[in-house]
Amino acid sequence: MDIRKFFRPPPPQTNTARATAEPYQNRIPAAEKELQELASGSNTAAQAPPAERSEREREHADYNANPRCSGLSQTQGHDHSGPPDDLGEDKPAQIILKKFPSRLFNGQKRSFVALWYNQRDWLEYSVKAEAAFCFACRKFGTVDSVFTKSGYCDWKHAAERGLRKHAECKEHMESVAKWRERVKRADSGQEISTLVNEGQLARNRYYIGAIIDMLQFLAINRLPLRGSVEAFNSQGDASCGLFLSLFEYSVRKDPELEKILQTIPQNARYTSHDIQNELIKIMSDILTEEIVHEVSDSWFTIKVDGTRDPTGCENISIVIRFVAEDFEVRERLLTIATADVGDAKTLANTIITELRRVGLSTSKILSQVYDGASVMSGKHGGVQKILQDMLAREIPYVHCFNHQLHLVVINAMSSEGAIEDFFGKPTVAVHYKGDTLKRLLEQRWTGHLATVTVVLKSFDDIFSLLSEIDSNRAFGTDLRIEAAGLIRAVSEPSFEFIGRFVQKILQLLDAPNKMLQSEQMDLLSGMWLVKSASECVAQLRSESEFNNILGQCKEKERPQKRKRMVNKSLQGYVVEETVGQQQGDTDEGDTELRRLFYSTLDAVGEEMSKRFSERNSELMTALQSLDPNSETFLDVKHVKPILTLSSTEINEAEFVVARQFLKTNMTADDETWTISRIIKTFHSALEAMPSVMMAFKHALTFGASTAMCENSFSTLKSVLTDNRLSMLHQRKAHLVQLAFERDLTKRFTTEWMEAVMKRFNSGRRRLQLY
Repeated sequence: MDIRKFFRPPPPQTNTARATAEPYQNRIPAAEKELQELASGSNTAAQAPPAERSEREREHADYNANPRCSGLSQTQGHDHSGPPDDLGEDKPAQIILKKFPSRLFNGQKRSFVALWYNQRDWLEYSVKAEAAFCFACRKFGTVDSVFTKSGYCDWKHAAERGLRKHAECKEHMESVAKWRERVKRADSGQEISTLVNEGQLARNRYYIGAIIDMLQFLAINRLPLRGSVEAFNSQGDASCGLFLSLFEYSVRKDPELEKILQTIPQNARYTSHDIQNELIKIMSDILTEEIVHEVSDSWFTIKVDGTRDPTGCENISIVIRFVAEDFEVRERLLTIATADVGDAKTLANTIITELRRVGLSTSKILSQVYDGASVMSGKHGGVQKILQDMLAREIPYVHCFNHQLHLVVINAMSSEGAIEDFFGKPTVAVHYKGDTLKRLLEQRWTGHLATVTVVLKSFDDIFSLLSEIDSNRAFGTDLRIEAAGLIRAVSEPSFEFIGRFVQKILQLLDAPNKMLQSEQMDLLSGMWLVKSASECVAQLRSESEFNNILGQCKEKERPQKRKRMVNKSLQGYVVEETVGQQQGDTDEGDTELRRLFYSTLDAVGEEMSKRFSERNSELMTALQSLDPNSETFLDVKHVKPILTLSSTEINEAEFVVARQFLKTNMTADDETWTISRIIKTFHSALEAMPSVMMAFKHALTFGASTAMCENSFSTLKSVLTDNRLSMLHQRKAHLVQLAFERDLTKRFTTEWMEAVMKRFNSGRRRLQLY
């Protein structure tokens, strides 16, 4: 029997058809009986033959039978046992990509469409799963479906079938209602749990707030959290870690916290490493969101550098430089990313992925700053070139100025063998005095300056000590022989001369090296700074400077050597060939020192000219025309290239008015007028001239150094100690960011702490907070 006919609506009753109503009513109990038999598994009720099934039912059956057409995500590498971890926690992750990944349907490529977010505030998209999910059902639903676990990806039928059907189903409507109710009550502070026991909720928030305070303190000070024992009841054990130790200390000092702890269930104390990781991630996410909010709609420069930690993991530091709304130049650590391989294409994809993940538009990248490694700076296959090809526009690349200064010093100093040999002697000599010198690195010359300074400062003490060892037979033979050799080396006139000469050059370059590391240093200021340093080095090239350095060298009593006799038959002749003899008189020695002096200065000047003159001439001309001290100040023809990078419309009248306005109002005083000072002082007037303001902001956005990236690696080294090498990369990246951006991390009080607790409370918790 076909039971569907019992649910068909009865025909309209008329006066003549009332007689048929009674038989129809009598058929209802029979229908109910058959429904009960069907529910109990009875096969007495006959099913409708396949021929009688509607076309819509057959289509629905075929749709569910095909795993590809059913909307199941087939992305490789995604665990279908649960949703991916890039979905929203307290609101849907409605990500908008420039181009969504596509799938093949009947020979045609289909992909997710961002317009589907309209009228569907519950819809969210996962980049990892390449599928769509329902936030309401995932967070508040009780029935698992494709929209909560694996994700929906049947883009061909999404609009008219998949999304529409899901929006109309009963389970979805109930989940959306719960979600709306939760949001409404959270905003008004009138959630059901709040109405039941506001006092208990306040105590729960106080407890979680104390935990957040402890995590904030340990993160800012780069201290480890965990020990080998993670149970709170073993806090007396020294191996329980700083987090539990600090927790125990806080409980002893805070009577309110101690009282609350006594009422907290044993399985809801939230001191495990999983809860630590979750709270640290939430704090890092909120900090990143604040950085993105600071950037707002501004153009920015990306600075990227990489290093390997002791575990062999590649750490990619991504720093962004921008002009904030208060017209201050800021550099922020966006993230510490990682990659399995270190080729240029992978690094470029990693940079783009991280920028889009946090919500920054790649169309706002103004320039890129890296070191000189070929994988980054390659003209055809480097990251800087691949990035420009991927975004299909010009993005100027700047070679880090600090890195170039180091290369100048290393290459110039290595051009003279005498200078290279000089740095091998102080380490051994100072060892006798009981001191240690800074390690010398090929890629860093700051250690060379520290070495020379120590040696010259204690030169007399070292010489006296070596002489004492050489003359005292109480010391071993080997030690005395080595001391005698060192005495002969350091007593040579060239030793102290080279030391004082190298120190003078390195001191001239040390000041710009330190100033370039400031986040306030823009590209134009960096160029002027390097130019000034180069001129100072060039001014050393004079006979008076040579005599001045030579006069500072003290004569040391050297071991007696037999004076070499000159062949009498050659006296009175000009000797053009070697005769197997070495001249050792003072005049000959001064000649060699003079050659070394001029040769080294020429090498330094040539290196600086070669490395810092290869610049985009149009770009540098544009930046110079924005300098208030330039003769071409605000000349629109020269400024044009820098505005072309951002496709900014140029209004020549604005530049004419701005030039006259600034020349009239920039009064002469002790402080030099710079671009930064101009926009801070006259920003109200310049906002009426948007193209001029944009040009000034662009000039400040161009960076000159990746020092911030290297500073983040120093933080990484402090965080990843020998006892923390088992730390996963995600936790490590979050802790480094929290420690590095400590000025933002300190703001996790009041409003920011409230945001952390609300986001933490959005999951299923034993302790309700709101």
